[in-house]
Amino acid sequence: MKKKQRRRPLKRRTKKNVSRAKSGKKPASHGPRRARRTSSPARSARDITRDGLATQSGPGVRRKGAATRRAGPALRRSADSSRLRDLDSLLDRILAEARRFTRAEAGAVYLAARGRLHFNFVQNDALFKDEGAALKQEYLTSVLPVDKTSIPGYVAATGKTVLVDDAYRVKKGAGYAFNAELDRRTGYRTRSVLAVPVVARNNAVLGVLELVNAAGGRARFAPGAALYVSQLAANAGYAVENARLTREMAFRMVEMAALRDPSETAAHAERVSAIASRLYLAWAKKRAVSPEERRATREALRLAAILHDVGKVAVSDVLLKKPGMLTPRERFLVRCHTVYGARLFLNTSSPWDRAAAEVALNHHEQWNGGGYPGRMADLRARVIVFGPGKRGKEIPLLARIVAIADVYDSLVSRRAYKKPWTEDEAREFIRSKSGVLFDPELASLFLAMPSAIRAIETRYRQRAVAAPRGR
Repeated sequence: MKKKQRRRPLKRRTKKNVSRAKSGKKPASHGPRRARRTSSPARSARDITRDGLATQSGPGVRRKGAATRRAGPALRRSADSSRLRDLDSLLDRILAEARRFTRAEAGAVYLAARGRLHFNFVQNDALFKDEGAALKQEYLTSVLPVDKTSIPGYVAATGKTVLVDDAYRVKKGAGYAFNAELDRRTGYRTRSVLAVPVVARNNAVLGVLELVNAAGGRARFAPGAALYVSQLAANAGYAVENARLTREMAFRMVEMAALRDPSETAAHAERVSAIASRLYLAWAKKRAVSPEERRATREALRLAAILHDVGKVAVSDVLLKKPGMLTPRERFLVRCHTVYGARLFLNTSSPWDRAAAEVALNHHEQWNGGGYPGRMADLRARVIVFGPGKRGKEIPLLARIVAIADVYDSLVSRRAYKKPWTEDEAREFIRSKSGVLFDPELASLFLAMPSAIRAIETRYRQRAVAAPRGR
């Protein structure tokens, strides 16, 4: 008995199939398409060296382990990071994502400026759990040359990705060396290293993303991980350019205000922004604010704090530079900078601009109601009329935070009309005005982190001298 041959089902006739049949072309298989997708990571095997030698693992090598499964969500999260406007928030997010993907114990992001690499962010689970740890200052105040005397310097100089299994056993012909100075100063032991360049659209190297000690130093970084981290860095490169542009625009606005008031410098604005961000983090941790809300608020706060006094651009420099005492009328005109600053950000639905308007308007309000401009009937009115001062939590949180950061940095900074106060004198002033000028809860949190504030002051004063504006 003959077996019945199963008839193959007829293909459904579609315009596409008909046109292929007429042309004699075979439909493309899906195999090559999938292969092309696997080669999407930004850098090829030729760009990756392990201990000075090109790796044998390239984009064409498929890896179906846990690392590959983690790559998709990691790359999506890094793409989401490109929407962040603030440069520091962006770098923090990219570094955390790269460490999570590779399970690195530590990592750092460097940005290049004037032939040198500056630490912008550093994370290390072994050395410090808290962002304000004293050892962190050793890293954040360090600078590396863009040359072959260090691994990050080599990556920045050549644009190549480097994998090192043991930093203390780099081969002589590798073309780079390991700089152990920070290990000696902090007592840390660097073993495996993965360093990738952060590249701009024009292929200029903006900085370096460095990951240290895979699995806490018990393993080495795989070439496959290098490819995906390179893709994270590629996403970061475009986002860093955009975030830098946003920050540069903010600092240009600050510098316009500085033309009127020399004390309102970009360096002061950057320190106020960093202190305010750190203070908010302490408050958010105490209140168990979700990581998503914490990240979004910190980003908005950083830009808002930079622009807190931008309204001074609308105040006469005759008043701002007057050496003697101001008359009551002159004092009122100077105080109007809060209203002018807020007006710049009113016609928008952006959360960043809303935060900037909130901070500009309210950062001179006082906890006891003695501040200005108070409750105003119409912020857009042609004639500015101050109202009764806002009290307590009627003052927006971000403005209460910036008030402390602004006063502290002004006190410890030199001004044409005063010498800088000591750290102890400035802290005593904040303590004495807690519950009077300042939110007592925020003042207490501020006074509880002297090492973090000291590190910020040191770091940004050095950067103001060593790096170009807005870095």
